Amino acid sequence: MIPENLPGPSISLEKVSLKSGAQILLQNISCKFEANKWHGILGPNGGGKSTLLKTILGLNNHTGTINIDWPMTTGQPKNAKQRIGYIPQLMPFDTSLPISVRDYLLMSLSSKPIWFKRSLPSNITEALKHIELTDKLDRKIGDLSGGERQRLMITTALLQSPSLLILDEPMTGLDRQGREDTLQLLTRFHKSGGTILMVEHDWNLVNEHCDLAYWIDKELTKSDSPSALLSWRSQQSELVT
Repeated sequence: MIPENLPGPSISLEKVSLKSGAQILLQNISCKFEANKWHGILGPNGGGKSTLLKTILGLNNHTGTINIDWPMTTGQPKNAKQRIGYIPQLMPFDTSLPISVRDYLLMSLSSKPIWFKRSLPSNITEALKHIELTDKLDRKIGDLSGGERQRLMITTALLQSPSLLILDEPMTGLDRQGREDTLQLLTRFHKSGGTILMVEHDWNLVNEHCDLAYWIDKELTKSDSPSALLSWRSQQSELVT
């Protein structure tokens, strides 16, 4: 599911700003997310973290520039690995939607209409075994728990062979085993050379797994190693109290 050699891109932002009417959502953010690194994005609720991810994905009109620098891959077309896996924040789900896990996978991963082929390739079947969803192929997605749905979304993103993962609180709704399984997959992706941008509120998780951390509160207030950023935030909290 995850190639051994997966060179991820770097992402450069220069004075990126975004407004909604008179409300400032992002203001003059300039930074470079280095290639092949696991980047943890933290900040207060409403600070613009999710908005930043969507802006990088090209989903928001903004000022300033964003450049994704995709590496050249020897022996392959220039755009061969220019794929992004995106996991949005887990949102309320319409449980009445009549779509099964099998149909969701076929629509997400097949180049042909789902009625042409109902069987799943072996790599998808193996991935489902890993996240323990094989026995739920014909269940409606709405019948899955929030954690099961999140594991399905993450696995589907990885099966599309991205070299850049953009994740908005991917551990939401996962139980302990689900978190461990997901972190194993993300760690393998990172070690293979992929680039990860991850919004996360769990300081311990960021400190243990991320290479670099960023504090976003409309602006990019601070970027550093996770441990240094945690120390800085602790000092800020002491000053406030």
